[in-house]
Amino acid sequence: MPLIPRLCMLVSNCTYATCLQYHADEHAKTCMCTPGTTTDIFDGLHYCSLLGECVVVRDQTLTHHYFSDHHDIALGFTTNGFAPFKKWKHTMWILLIFNYNLPPDKHFQRDNILCVGIIPGPKKPWNADLFIHLLVQELLKLAIGVPIYDALSSCCFALHAYLITAFGDIPAISMIMCMKGYNSLCPCQMCEIQGIHILNLQNRMLYVPLSCHNYPELTNVVKYHPERLPLRLHDSFMVQANAVESVPTEVQQEKLVKAYGIKGVPLLSALRSLRFPQSFLYDFMHLIWENLILNLVLFWSGHYKGMDEGQPYVLNPDIWQVIGAMSAEATKMMPSSFGAAIPNPAKDCSYFTSSTWSVWSLFIAPTILQNRFPEEHYYKHFCSLVGILNLCLQLEISKKDINNIELGIHKWVVDYKQCIPPPFRF
Repeated sequence: MPLIPRLCMLVSNCTYATCLQYHADEHAKTCMCTPGTTTDIFDGLHYCSLLGECVVVRDQTLTHHYFSDHHDIALGFTTNGFAPFKKWKHTMWILLIFNYNLPPDKHFQRDNILCVGIIPGPKKPWNADLFIHLLVQELLKLAIGVPIYDALSSCCFALHAYLITAFGDIPAISMIMCMKGYNSLCPCQMCEIQGIHILNLQNRMLYVPLSCHNYPELTNVVKYHPERLPLRLHDSFMVQANAVESVPTEVQQEKLVKAYGIKGVPLLSALRSLRFPQSFLYDFMHLIWENLILNLVLFWSGHYKGMDEGQPYVLNPDIWQVIGAMSAEATKMMPSSFGAAIPNPAKDCSYFTSSTWSVWSLFIAPTILQNRFPEEHYYKHFCSLVGILNLCLQLEISKKDINNIELGIHKWVVDYKQCIPPPFRF
């Protein structure tokens, strides 16, 4: 489903064209009033690094710069698998574009999301680049400039639009970055931390610890510090991706893929407005509400893959039933503007959505979990996470807040490694 015609129609509409001036007008005023405060993606390091750079298309340097015109549009891209039928084995993948020039409260409204395609199932695509090829071609044309009529000034101009970020869950990001993902020896999208095999586990599952002091049988293992991880950089990422594609044999290629965690040169690298991996982000919904919080609940209830028996963080089953009943009852007294009523987490967590996990973890759990754990530090550890999440969810984030978030996450991860006994720290 073509992107350019729809962008042209939106810019030609007076009402929509006025909304698109948020970036040039309202956001610029906000920056002047509250310097150093992050309120939108335009305050991010990646966007700011593009300013003043000449646009490059197919190794040809053009005369204009990124976002040098107030009409220039910043775009975001996401994809995710969904099950169109009751059988979850059959999935399709939707391709969506977001317009960041709109005010922040309108970025992700359904009416403003542009669907540019659907990858048919029934399984995850082996090569997503085949399906986003036409989208990339359109984005290259938009980087050069597309002639369009401006409804506000009643004249024609060259419309430029640049893709500056892509986000999704871990499988989706691995797919569009041409990476092996979490089951590879080098699983992380952002850093080059190496996974290890725990020798006493039969399934030979890869584990990525910061320290291996609990595994004296492992030798020559690097110790990682959360504040000094070996981060991937764009230039080195592209060198490794090209190296994987240039080797003459499949055996050599497989060795490089295993070492780098990269399967080849991603098609999105043709867009110079993107940086690998800095432009590719795990979205908050999947990362926190549908993974981290859910896994913590499975830990506490003793249902984490059958690996929790006798662990000190597991709550007494009777206590967990009481917590579940109180959780469901609590939302009956909560204003609907705070979120939807939540089900009983002690009965079936599959009924929870990211929205209900958010309500439960931020507003209910800190109260009803108090004095419930066999050891108090598990409760304090959870409360520190809630504090970090509340900082992340602010509409305006100061530099001090960003620093506190970073330090808080570092400490939370280190404490987590100490709270969850080995070999269950996955």
